[in-house]
Amino acid sequence: MARRVPATVIIGATALMVGTVAAAAIGWRASRSTIEAGVWWDDASFALTESDAAKIGGPLMPGELTRIRQVSREEVERAYEGLRIRVTTRRDAFWRVAVVATPIRIERNKWTTYPFSAAGESHTFGPLGGWGSVSFMMLARNAIEYAPSGASRDTVVDGIGRGIGRAIVHELAHQALGADNLRHIDNRTDEHSYEYGNADRRAQYYGDVRWTTAWPVLEAKFGR
Repeated sequence: MARRVPATVIIGATALMVGTVAAAAIGWRASRSTIEAGVWWDDASFALTESDAAKIGGPLMPGELTRIRQVSREEVERAYEGLRIRVTTRRDAFWRVAVVATPIRIERNKWTTYPFSAAGESHTFGPLGGWGSVSFMMLARNAIEYAPSGASRDTVVDGIGRGIGRAIVHELAHQALGADNLRHIDNRTDEHSYEYGNADRRAQYYGDVRWTTAWPVLEAKFGR
C-alpha cells in the first residue's frame, strides 16, 4: 500500500520551490533592468552638537544643510555612474539608505556585548533587496575632527556632505553585492576606497576615493 506524504512535507517543498523560482525570476530581472537605489534624509531635525558647532563657528545654517545634501547626493551618483543603478528618493526602492540624525545603535549579541554606536549599517537580503541607514551626527563630527588645519567653514561643510555620501555609497554596496559583500567590502587595505570598513578616517571626508575590490563585481552584475 502506498504511503501518504505528510502535508507538512508537501507544504515545505512547495514553499522551497516557490522561493527558488521567485529568487531566480528576481535575479533574471535584475540582470537586465535598471535597479533603483532609494536615498533620502529622515524626517528629523539635523543639527550639530553644541561642541561641534562651536568648533566651526556656530550651528549649521539652512543653506549649508542644503549644500551638504547636494554634495552627498552628487557623491553617490558619481560612485555608481556607468551601472544600471538609478539613485532616487523613493523609500520603497529595491535598495535603500536613509540619513538619520542621531548615532546608530547596534547590538551584535545582547547576551555578551554592549550596544555600540555606528556611522552606518545595512541589512542585505540578496535578490530581495536591502535597507540601511547612516548617521548625520557621527559623520559630521568626524568631518569636523579630521578637517585640515586652517580649513574654512565651507571646506568643512563640503567635507560633511562628502562623508555622508561616501557612507551611503558603502552601505548601498553592501546591499548590491549581496552574498559577495563579505569578500569584497569592509576591507582595511586601502583607506582611500569606498570599500574601507570604517568612517573614522580623514579620507572619508577630504580628498579623492576610489573603488577597489567591489567594483569588478558590481560591474559584472550591473554594468550596462
